[in-house]
Amino acid sequence: MTALVDLSDLVNLSTGGNSGTPDLRPFFKIARHDGAAVTAVPILGRPYSLWRYDGSPGPGAAPTTWVNPDNTTSGGLEQADPGGGRQKWLLSLLASGSLPGALLLYDRLGHNGNLDATVTSAQSFTGSITRYTDGIGNWMWMEIYGNTTTILGATARTMTVQYDAPEGTNHTSPAVVIGGTAFREGNQARLVPLAAGDTGVIAVDNVDIDTSTGTAGAFGITIAHPLAWAAIGINGAPGWRDFATGLPGIPEIMTDACLSLLWMPGSVTAPDVAGTIFTVEK
Repeated sequence: MTALVDLSDLVNLSTGGNSGTPDLRPFFKIARHDGAAVTAVPILGRPYSLWRYDGSPGPGAAPTTWVNPDNTTSGGLEQADPGGGRQKWLLSLLASGSLPGALLLYDRLGHNGNLDATVTSAQSFTGSITRYTDGIGNWMWMEIYGNTTTILGATARTMTVQYDAPEGTNHTSPAVVIGGTAFREGNQARLVPLAAGDTGVIAVDNVDIDTSTGTAGAFGITIAHPLAWAAIGINGAPGWRDFATGLPGIPEIMTDACLSLLWMPGSVTAPDVAGTIFTVEK
């Protein structure tokens, strides 16, 4: 991998010079699951996964075991890997939506499903990652898959997650609420905080719910690495990020990255979202 040098270097690569392989990759996601309208609407200001949304590229599957998605996994943007020992760089992100909110482009590092919100003993599994393996800056969240029939139970409970961090193994997260109104709906990505002093996530070991929510639901844990936000302040108005001219610099897209989308709702209606990313290689 060779570092980007200056604006002239970027212009050269963006127009195909020095095997820059410029790639303008459009995407859109519509508020439908498997051809049916999404009925589990967002909760204002609470992260909301677009992983199962129909669109282009198509929807991702709800995993049944721990999986490490990559750029060939349905649900991601499925960009090509760089060639010739080069690396991909994200030069811009544009997004527009049917509703106001903010869109996060992230690398989906690992996820599972088939966890049960009625089980009160620790649900153990091996959840390691193959990118960003130092763990620094990685997030984890509890993701509720499906639409209406697979939501969690109506009784609010608390959940902790045991995980490995750059700072050590077998750490336990602070408790988060799951189940009950506004904490049970489909597509929620319930962010799980880290223990004091931790800087990221390397692996996940188990999930522990204090008492049954009343319904098993369909949920799992996702580990992700955030890459870029685009804010959409007005319906239909694009949010635009040009990393060549603005902070915080030009994000690297790792080889095999599973580029995916998370929505931060500014409305309690399921969104349609569309946009493009522009990348070069060096």
